[in-house]
Amino acid sequence: MLYVLLYILAGIVNVSAEYIGNDWCKYISKVMLMPLLMLLLYNETKDIKKFSWIYLALFFSWLGDIFLMFPRATYTASTAQLLFVFGLSSFLLAHVNYIIWFIKETASKPKDSILRQRPFWILPFLLYLILLLRILFPTLGVMKIPVTLYGICIILMLITAFNRKNLVHSFSYYLVFIGAVLFVLSDSLIAINIFYEKQEWHRSAIMITYILAQGMIVHGILDNRHRL
Repeated sequence: MLYVLLYILAGIVNVSAEYIGNDWCKYISKVMLMPLLMLLLYNETKDIKKFSWIYLALFFSWLGDIFLMFPRATYTASTAQLLFVFGLSSFLLAHVNYIIWFIKETASKPKDSILRQRPFWILPFLLYLILLLRILFPTLGVMKIPVTLYGICIILMLITAFNRKNLVHSFSYYLVFIGAVLFVLSDSLIAINIFYEKQEWHRSAIMITYILAQGMIVHGILDNRHRL
């Protein structure tokens, strides 16, 4: 419970600091988020090996937080692009680790998965990806391939989270799936903010959805841990 409260407090401080423009509070609270979830995961399970994919997902998310934390407007164009690519790569690896975990959770009964029984459910996810890329493509320039690959990866993460339906505890499923949806929304807002249209409210919305997403995914995984 302590780590949950600390995570919520760090999230509130981060969003508030973003709103009032306090960079130091924003940076300090942001780098605390993922380590607090890792501490929560360890406190609840005491098993690093079994949950290694989740620890890796949180670690690479933490690296992504750091790389994307710096105000790129204060750096040269090449340095700013490098920071973005490093951040993008870190979050891509985080999503890959979540994908592996979600597949692992459903591996025992693949024929019972919702996408095996009703494959048409994949269409809404693909449609979202197509619409997002259609919005972004005219302004992506040299980032077309990296952003497309990242878009495919986040949608795969969402699809594998959805595919847990009926194969895990229902509360775990809804927590993780809603968290995955919020994660995709957060990443989409980052891309829209950088490549399409910058809005002041985007940054707060990005962090709120991201903080909720990671917290819900970890709690959903913990809720289902007794079935592993």
